[in-house]
Amino acid sequence: MKKGFSIIMVFVTVMTMLFSGATFADDTNENTENKTKESNFTNLIVFARFSDEDEFIDNSYNGESVRKITDNTYNSAYFNVSDYYEIASRGSLKINSVYLFNKGGSVQLSHTRGYYAEYSEENPEGYRDNGERAERMYELKTDWSESINRAISAGNVITNYDGTKKYNFSELDKNNDGVIDAITIIYKNTTQSISVGWSSPLWNYKDYADYVKINADGKTITSKNYVQVTNSYNYLYKDNRENVTLPMSVATHEMGHILGFKDLYNSSNSSPVYYMSAMAKHMSPVPQFISVKEREAKGWLTSDNVKTIYQNGQYTLKEASTRGDSQIVGYKLNLKGTNKTLYLEYRNFGTGGNKYDCQSKELYKTDGTKLKGLIIGSGLVCYLVDKDTKFPNNMGCVAGKWNYETLGGTYATKSDAPLKLNQSLEITDDMYVEVTNITDNQLTFKIEGDFEEQQTEIKEISDREKYDGRDDGIVTPVKDQGDTNLCWAYSSIAAAESSILKSGIDPTVTKDTLSLNPMAAAYRVFKRESDPLGNTDGDWQSVNYLTQSGDPLKIAKLYSMWWAPVSGNVVTTNPYENPSYRFENAIYIPENKSNPEEYIRSIKKAIAKYGAVTFQYNNARETLYYNPKNEQGSTISPHACTIIGWDDNIPSDKFVPNGATQKGGWLVKNSYKSLEYFWLSYDNTSSCSYAFSFAPKDKYDFNYYYDGSMDDFPLRKDKSVANVFKAKKSDDLKDEYIKAVNVAIGGENVTAKVEIYKNVDYPYGGQDNVPVSGGYLANTTTAYFENSGYVTIELNQPVKIEKDQWFSAIVSVSNENGNAKIMTSYKNGREMSYINNGSGWTQLKNYVGRIKVYTKLENKVENPTIEVPTTEAPTTTEVPTTEAPTTTEVTTTSEPTTEAPSTSVTTTPKPTTEVTTTSVTTTPKPTTEVTTTLEPTTEKQTETTVTVEPTAEILTTENTTLETTVENQTTDETTSEKESTTTFGQVVTKENEPTTNGKTTTRVDGVNKKSLKQTKILKVKKLKNRKVRITFKKISKAKIYRIQYSTDRKFKKNVRTKRTGKTTYLLRKLRVRKRYYVRVRAIVGKDKGKWSSVKSFKVR
Repeated sequence: MKKGFSIIMVFVTVMTMLFSGATFADDTNENTENKTKESNFTNLIVFARFSDEDEFIDNSYNGESVRKITDNTYNSAYFNVSDYYEIASRGSLKINSVYLFNKGGSVQLSHTRGYYAEYSEENPEGYRDNGERAERMYELKTDWSESINRAISAGNVITNYDGTKKYNFSELDKNNDGVIDAITIIYKNTTQSISVGWSSPLWNYKDYADYVKINADGKTITSKNYVQVTNSYNYLYKDNRENVTLPMSVATHEMGHILGFKDLYNSSNSSPVYYMSAMAKHMSPVPQFISVKEREAKGWLTSDNVKTIYQNGQYTLKEASTRGDSQIVGYKLNLKGTNKTLYLEYRNFGTGGNKYDCQSKELYKTDGTKLKGLIIGSGLVCYLVDKDTKFPNNMGCVAGKWNYETLGGTYATKSDAPLKLNQSLEITDDMYVEVTNITDNQLTFKIEGDFEEQQTEIKEISDREKYDGRDDGIVTPVKDQGDTNLCWAYSSIAAAESSILKSGIDPTVTKDTLSLNPMAAAYRVFKRESDPLGNTDGDWQSVNYLTQSGDPLKIAKLYSMWWAPVSGNVVTTNPYENPSYRFENAIYIPENKSNPEEYIRSIKKAIAKYGAVTFQYNNARETLYYNPKNEQGSTISPHACTIIGWDDNIPSDKFVPNGATQKGGWLVKNSYKSLEYFWLSYDNTSSCSYAFSFAPKDKYDFNYYYDGSMDDFPLRKDKSVANVFKAKKSDDLKDEYIKAVNVAIGGENVTAKVEIYKNVDYPYGGQDNVPVSGGYLANTTTAYFENSGYVTIELNQPVKIEKDQWFSAIVSVSNENGNAKIMTSYKNGREMSYINNGSGWTQLKNYVGRIKVYTKLENKVENPTIEVPTTEAPTTTEVPTTEAPTTTEVTTTSEPTTEAPSTSVTTTPKPTTEVTTTSVTTTPKPTTEVTTTLEPTTEKQTETTVTVEPTAEILTTENTTLETTVENQTTDETTSEKESTTTFGQVVTKENEPTTNGKTTTRVDGVNKKSLKQTKILKVKKLKNRKVRITFKKISKAKIYRIQYSTDRKFKKNVRTKRTGKTTYLLRKLRVRKRYYVRVRAIVGKDKGKWSSVKSFKVR
């Protein structure tokens, strides 16, 4: 094999054969140490040489031995495999590589190297056909396995790299599953002239072998996952600590396979992910970070770190490697009408990002020359993955049918795929994302699109003609209210139980074991102490709570204060001391008597989403099919119950008394054992229908609020309401974070904006604008709600608050009707609420805003990121330039010159020649890139890709002619960047984006001086179900059209924006009897045409 190359391949599946290895005793002594560093995963490294080769592990390269260079690469250098995965896993995976030596050296195999290579005149002992090759591939596994077994039988133990520390064999099985965590076999580097084919047993790959068996503390542990590699020592590097290392990309990629990650390129060496994951193409010699979807698949990111988007809005991401249980580093959503899921993350390839993505690494050649990185833009990275995929895998895929791909960018390397400030990406015709703000550690984007069919399960259930929640196991047994008047509490608790079971937030309970206490809830409606934070005075009434009337709204208020629900039979249980769950939403379903069909649909959707709905009707009798609408007489009294299903086909004449006006009815869960379930005619509506949702009790720790009263409250139509609080719970060990804000809102289709201000002035200082004075805006989060109620808005990023610091939560609401409201309550001991109707902040004297702040305590984070105050419209922002530096040096490797070669290439000991690096002046915004990279290895496949060690370090220039030596074949190759081909995604840059010379093009109303032709709306067609189709004139070269529609003829408010590649577009979910205005313009790249003339229409 030619010196200077590390040959990478994907192992071809071979027959499985049984090998029974011997079991050896655990031979350790009193000096044995269990570990040298905290770890939870062990990689056993074994050096191996073939029968015709001498010892090599103490051979010296650049003053370091092979064993020390290896340990630097895996364990101790500034960039190493263990460190990489500890950062990628956010501290959950800590790998320690240990060693097995045979009498202080490598293990020796039974055959020569040539025995495992292809036959040639120079190598007459090689295999001659595929059958013989497969047999020898098996023999190689058994060869090194038996060598390991012999070494252990001879009394050798596992140690550190120089043998000075020893470990118990049980260290090899950190999770106690009887399997050795990982084995890495490192063969001696060689200069032999032998033939090595694509599927040769000597290629580098990951495979399985269960032939090593070790007795560890009386328990047999067996090998399973292993990697074999042959390293080259011609190209080595030094970190900022003078550690000599190998290029670690291959080792990192192969360890990824052992951990379960798959290849993100195919057998033709193509990758639609490229530089956005270490499982795609490598940035040699140090790999880039691994992508958000892959980390989620491994469990390193939870639902707290990767949030699901359900609606239009602005969302904020932390840089990909940011630690912290509540730090959001990814978003995802299923794309309507496709089998794809969109993932989004913020990657910073500059100095502000993680050290593996950073392209200004402290890494040097062995001659002391510092390496320079590639030109890769930082920003928002958008990925598409097939739905229901756990670990993405592109092996076996072809262009246009990728399992996982990076969207956007003009280069095949995806180096320009991250969206910069003001850039947007057309995900589909109906959805786009746009970056609105960037700092080193945080990025904010907005997303607009059609989400109406996102929740397919909800739609599927609500479209059924018949549904029974009992069939889904989400209905608990009926509780009997007895002689009490507490039906309202029983129905609300029953709805809560079904919601908890429906959501799956508590896997420890079932319909038979979950039991919340309705009497405890009713008790707390009338008897409450001050809250634990001391922000309310409590509300203790001297009444017999068992005989009091109420309604589900009282329970909704109680839930929002966290005074319910509780489990167990003790009515006086304090839910703050022993919580069961944390409340999030009480969604009100309006009665809507004018449109009963819409009302029925709304109830069905709520049941499909939340599991059950409270319902109040006038009751006079118990009967299986009931229509109280027809009741008359003095015996009628209000009764609350819980709807858990429906049947559209119950004949109308089945209902008593006197039938019904329509067929169909609700399946009702009662609060009397005498009639546990019955059917209620669709003729009946309720003005007090609520659905609830909850979170696990450990999601939030504290609830800041002032609205501790149950009294009825006036509704404010003021633009904004604010509550100011004093932070109380952080200490030396834990930080306190604001995670969410709960607010009581009124109105339909309400947009609610939450703003968190930190370090605001002491409220009683007599200053103006108390909620904001002296402080700074730390977070802005926007959410949309179809219905009113008590709703929780999770912040797009948690906000840390210091103890004794004053902070404010400001909520502003709006909707098209102009009737959106923030609800208030009578003052309950504090005067910390403020309103703003557009003329400044004034204090609420007798009322407090129903705004609550949910916080969470978390362990203090080492080396926390610096929080940067945000503004909605920053006055200055750093705009990335597109001009390339005049000289750029990149570390590269030669790529294969053929696709999946079936023939081998003979290597010779002839040394390679390093390409001389010279300064080349580049033109701005080069149209080509040189991106030859160290190709990743893969798991075994039928056909494989090849990777070689770097033979040259070259410049990234335009149209650079590169002479490089690959596998003893010299080719003169003009490198150029291929156009990426993706099904989804076109990048659009907003106004004032830098041009290629670094200057800004002046635009008026978003139109370039060389403006496109103005399109024209040709037709506006009104359709059923609140839909309108618009058709407009095609503009030459235009691939995208932007459509805006609004109820404001000047497009100053209530504006919705859509994008499409077609000349027709369907507007959906329009409001009945409202007049709309619509306009369209064409887009080509950065150029935007003038808006068309405005057309108006009224929805019927």
